[in-house]
Amino acid sequence: MAKVLQILKNKEGDAIFYIFIIVFVILTLSAIIIEYFRMDSLYQQVEYELQRGANSSVEYAMLDEYRRDGVAKMDSTMAEEELYNYLHQSMKLDREFCKYSDGKPVYRLEIQSVTAIESPPRLTIKGQIKTRSTFSFLTGDIRLPFAISSSNNRID
Repeated sequence: MAKVLQILKNKEGDAIFYIFIIVFVILTLSAIIIEYFRMDSLYQQVEYELQRGANSSVEYAMLDEYRRDGVAKMDSTMAEEELYNYLHQSMKLDREFCKYSDGKPVYRLEIQSVTAIESPPRLTIKGQIKTRSTFSFLTGDIRLPFAISSSNNRID
């Protein structure tokens, strides 16, 4: 503590240099923490919307004529089509699966695979959310992987 007081009392101007370094470090850490929580919030939002889309697609594509026999079956083609309709209509994604806000790109979904299984009914989506930082000094693309799965199990 005595060393710090000695530096602050020094008339050579060393104290202002150390204060600038401390302020720079604090601002940089604050920006990184803010960006981390923004990415976490974006990931949770997109994951929630994708889960809703997968759930509604599976429910929509269920074949009701098999239910009375106690069999759960799904039209896999219809489930995939309904998922893509959900992505474009409800999530407001364009043809390249990009989301825009006020004309600026927010994120892009890079879907690697969509797997639909008829019996037992299951729809699985795997891919990445690609986005950029809001701070100019954090360059490059940020990719957040996701794997969403929805199934409809018959419980008697």
